[in-house]
Amino acid sequence: MSKDIYINVDIHEKRVVVLDNKKIEEFYVERADSFNLVGNIYKGKIESVLPGIDAAFVNIGIEKNGFLYVSDVEKNASDFDRLLAEEAGEYAEKTRDEKKRSISTVLKKADEVLVQIVKEPIGSKGARLTTHISIPGRFLVLMPFDNRIGLSKRIEDSKERDRIRKIIEELKLPKDMGFIIRTAAIGASQKDFFCETRYLIRLWQHIRYKARKAKPPQIIHQEYDIILRAGRDMFTNDVNKLEIDSKNDFKRISRFLKMTSPHLRNRLKLYREITPIFERYDIERQIDKVYNRIIQLKSGGYLVFDETESLVAIDVNSGKSVGHRNLEETAFRTNMEAAEEIPRQLRLRDIGGIIIIDFIDMESHGHRKAVFNALEKALENDKAKTKILNISSIGLVEMTRQRARRSIEAKSYQKCPYCSGRGTIKSPSTIATDLARQLAHILSETKGREIFVSLHPDVATYVLAPDKNMIKPLEKRFRKYVRIIEDPNQHIEEIKIDEKR
Repeated sequence: MSKDIYINVDIHEKRVVVLDNKKIEEFYVERADSFNLVGNIYKGKIESVLPGIDAAFVNIGIEKNGFLYVSDVEKNASDFDRLLAEEAGEYAEKTRDEKKRSISTVLKKADEVLVQIVKEPIGSKGARLTTHISIPGRFLVLMPFDNRIGLSKRIEDSKERDRIRKIIEELKLPKDMGFIIRTAAIGASQKDFFCETRYLIRLWQHIRYKARKAKPPQIIHQEYDIILRAGRDMFTNDVNKLEIDSKNDFKRISRFLKMTSPHLRNRLKLYREITPIFERYDIERQIDKVYNRIIQLKSGGYLVFDETESLVAIDVNSGKSVGHRNLEETAFRTNMEAAEEIPRQLRLRDIGGIIIIDFIDMESHGHRKAVFNALEKALENDKAKTKILNISSIGLVEMTRQRARRSIEAKSYQKCPYCSGRGTIKSPSTIATDLARQLAHILSETKGREIFVSLHPDVATYVLAPDKNMIKPLEKRFRKYVRIIEDPNQHIEEIKIDEKR
């Protein structure tokens, strides 16, 4: 085993890192001022129903109303299939009536609904909700409104699959509830399954009881924080150790493992050294690179990440990678390395939504196929659901990756107040040209003999440069004086024109 989990707990932030052969593979951050919402269950009230988009807005007591599509309200298999796909699973044939209905026939304003957040608010959009509740455990996910049993496809051994199926049959689970067996269930005993199914069923009964008594909007059940989620979802049998630098949280995970996976408790370690845990294991340096726009490849090539409101563009460049026989071979080798690194970066940055990858052009169809296969194989390790389209003749790959939360970059950065998020500002020559137009208009209308123009020093220097000759022609044309004032505190694009100083 070469996989390790390290958790750093500060007053304002909790960070979880998964290392594989001492190389960072997964990185998660949760801050005190931005609690996790995905998985929370609320009793909400319908604020409005919009037949035009077949959705309803639901007040669940947070800043923005959540939105609920009709497909997340109807009694169909959508959520069961979605969750099973996340576990890369198989499932029984659909048995429910999937006839489409209009949102207005399902819900009306002021209705009370029990909903769960499946996608947190991102940008101007509210949280996405579903009425198909799912309650995850370590080995199982309870689906109280479904009645099927699903088994993760990542459990590949046929004997193990048969063993688990037999255990589930012997447990005599409620017929009106569904369960998904997670990958972590490999090797779990009948007692493990028995204890967890009873725990999940009791938890659901408690949620249902609390929901009946509650007045909306109100939170009914809160999902685990990032620390217990790490213990539940990441700390599997293939992990060598989980080391954490907080004594209180060490005890929390220890109690959790005592209930769910006692055999893993001896792999849980409390970090006691003075040197910060992420510095001790060379993690901090690797995390710093997660925020870089440009990622260097070993071959000398590099990746460029550009995140926009609607999609993420990834550009593959050969850079200094010129050590091969010809251009085609250089492009192929660089693209192959990029195809392995890009999925890792997507996981690290938690990038979701539409992703466009621009590989270096390759003439060989065989090379394009090999790069696509390498990308597809590397994406198999991703817990988030992905969909990928074939590579085009010009090297473009379109793909989507499940997005439940904001990316690491979105959590850590804000829009630049200077350039308003454009990443660029107007050049002094462009601003000077704008100024000339404004001056011509104002000088033609003002009755005063002079006007005062306040500019950033860089722009003022450009405007007053003798070789530009921008002010004198205007003064001569309108027979008025233009006084230029430099203000270093002024935004470079700002132009202030006054008749009085």
